Amino acid sequence: MSLTREQKRAFRSLLFKHQDGIAITASISVLEKYGVFDYLARATSTTLGKIIENFPPFHAGYLNISLRSLASQGILKYTVTNDEVRIEITPKFQDFQQHIVHYIHFNRLFDYYYNLLQASFQFPLPKIDTLIEYAEYWFTTKEKLKNDLYFQQEVSSHLEGVLVAPLLVYLGYHADLKNVTSTTFLEDISLQKVLQLLELHDGNNFTAKGVFLITKSYAYGVTTSYIPIMRHTETYLTGDFLPFFQQDSLGNEQHVFRGINVWGSGGSHATYFNKFDAVLIDIFNKPLAKQPKGIIDVGCGNGALLEHIFDLIWNHTTRRNDLETNQLILIGADYNKEALLSTKRNLEKANVWAEVVWGDIGNPAEIDKKLQKLYNVKLEDLLNVRSFLDHNRPFNKPKEVYKGKLLSSGAFAHRGKQLHTIDVAQSLIEHFQKWKPYIQKHGLLFIELHTVAPEIVAANLGKTPCTAYDVTHGFSDQYIVELAIFLEAIHLAGITIDSTHSYHFPSDEIPTISIHLIR
Repeated sequence: MSLTREQKRAFRSLLFKHQDGIAITASISVLEKYGVFDYLARATSTTLGKIIENFPPFHAGYLNISLRSLASQGILKYTVTNDEVRIEITPKFQDFQQHIVHYIHFNRLFDYYYNLLQASFQFPLPKIDTLIEYAEYWFTTKEKLKNDLYFQQEVSSHLEGVLVAPLLVYLGYHADLKNVTSTTFLEDISLQKVLQLLELHDGNNFTAKGVFLITKSYAYGVTTSYIPIMRHTETYLTGDFLPFFQQDSLGNEQHVFRGINVWGSGGSHATYFNKFDAVLIDIFNKPLAKQPKGIIDVGCGNGALLEHIFDLIWNHTTRRNDLETNQLILIGADYNKEALLSTKRNLEKANVWAEVVWGDIGNPAEIDKKLQKLYNVKLEDLLNVRSFLDHNRPFNKPKEVYKGKLLSSGAFAHRGKQLHTIDVAQSLIEHFQKWKPYIQKHGLLFIELHTVAPEIVAANLGKTPCTAYDVTHGFSDQYIVELAIFLEAIHLAGITIDSTHSYHFPSDEIPTISIHLIR
């Protein structure tokens, strides 16, 4: 089925709103349970500090993230100053309150998907009646409230996302859904009923909506992988969340389904790999003496970026002619052992020679020592590449006073405690200062994720997955800052940005992803 440009635009917008729904539903349920929305309705304007005074069980850092996510949906107004975070209700708040009951109902789905996604693949799906019940609720409520514009344009999409996104991830992660004409197992009668209620199937064939969302199932992967957080949001906000940051007896992370995260990341990030090409072709067409000995991808995930780079060098550069006498060193480094295994397995399958090494992005000196000991190569002799990783570094308390001119609008936490945006920015500067000695020779080429001010996101609903990433990354103690803050940090670290190789997406107004070469 060929989709028109208008259809693709509409369904892409829906996909982003689905992710918004996954991100905010659990927080809404918890805040309503504890009476936070009633308090905000009475106060109309307050501060994060005052909210904490009135609701002492809440952890300030994660509460701050939850409130900011609602501001990104236009439900609240969120303002950061050097002294405080101010929270105000907006005209949309009253309409929102009328629909909280639906979010509470759909929040229960996180239990179902939490159990489904961590179990071995089963088909037909277990307890499919649960999905049928929620699909019928969604369908009948949408019909009942067909004249409620706010419900139709936003709430309906949020609820649908909680129901459909994890389902498509479950199917897509375990099967190839790129060609929907061959996915005959989706024709199970019970599952087909769910798909029909969600308008993905018409009883005979997949609808245009179904074709688009099913083939894009990987785009839900990263957000859905954090369902362990969604299921335990009340604990994150008010309880003992520390066990979620520990690994289980098998070494698996508790706050994220890492396999699904790596799968979703690899599929979603492929779109941006081609922007690396011009830089890589230029580097590996230089005289051999001026080329790096190889490439290291810190945070290699599933190895997709390394595979792409090798194919590019082999097919489009003169370095191919020297590979027999001057082997290209390819190394994948990652903090997660499952990601290292995935990289090794995928690159061997693709017939790409590479080594892997455990490494912490916050400690380049240790990575350098390991490389010299294991492979007799220095970190500075390699071209450093990485994708969507610098925001996922361990937080280190800054040693110096922040001298930047910009103030982030982000909400940041470390183990439940609120982090001031100035400290996050200064920590980023000092992080880049650690890397400076190792990238001056051949550079660091990276893709990075950014937050956007809540009022801008609220004015562009359906155009960015920013809300979802702010929540999932915020609750897992990651630090996504605005593009302007990120670039200022690089500059203040004394590192040069190559202006000929700088890109950001999707637009100047909402730059959530950037690509840069720095040294």
